[in-house]
Amino acid sequence: MIESPHYNSNDPIEIAPGVFHLGVQDARHSFSNIPYLIVDGDEALILDPGSAKPEFYATVLRKVQAVVDPKQIKYMVVQHQDPDLCAALPLFEKLVDPDVKILAPLEAQVLLQHYGCQHDVYPLDDGDTLTMKHGRTLSFIMVPYCHFVGNMITYDARTKLLFSSDVFGGFTGKSLLYADDDYPFQLKVFLGQYLGSKRALEYALKRIELLDKTDGIEMICPQHGCLIKKEQIPMYLEAGHQLEVGGEVEMLAKKYAICLD
Repeated sequence: MIESPHYNSNDPIEIAPGVFHLGVQDARHSFSNIPYLIVDGDEALILDPGSAKPEFYATVLRKVQAVVDPKQIKYMVVQHQDPDLCAALPLFEKLVDPDVKILAPLEAQVLLQHYGCQHDVYPLDDGDTLTMKHGRTLSFIMVPYCHFVGNMITYDARTKLLFSSDVFGGFTGKSLLYADDDYPFQLKVFLGQYLGSKRALEYALKRIELLDKTDGIEMICPQHGCLIKKEQIPMYLEAGHQLEVGGEVEMLAKKYAICLD
């Protein structure tokens, strides 16, 4: 069993050089939301800055301020449009570098405007990269329909961390940093409910497998749930291939005797 330390509401955790876990635990719903802060010299980037709900935003801001002055944040990157990961954008806009760049998948850009951001959102496409001033390069990989058409995952070439958005996300109420023996079930409950397309999941998994083969992945860092260490990755990829998704549709179709074949 993997030793799994807990995270808390006060302290950011450096999970790789210059990369900080800013996790917020929503114990009421057995749900976690995990923004990440990437620091490169005097520049910083926040990935999926989180919720605008006051207690959640306060937690993320407190953790950011424990690492950097928010004005060092030159980039805010959003991997898809859900409010739990990006409704805080306009709140952070007031604190970060006045010339901050907001980046998101093109399809998400259409919806992000409704959060009230003052800055334009730069659209990203599959294969786009961002190189920070001191040489850290992030690559953006589109994984459509996992669970939104404009969904992406992000790869940090320096640390070989993969920020997987909802892919490998799970329900958990235990504030664990790393996946433990219970996490496959939590993964199944989350992805089985929130993903509607097995084809989309297979595409995402195979893109991750290709990335691991060509560049290497040291850890998978989802937006919800727990971090997956390098030695666990093959097991979780296989678990992903075995998942059944879209079960809510099948349940309702059966209830109303609707044939979907």
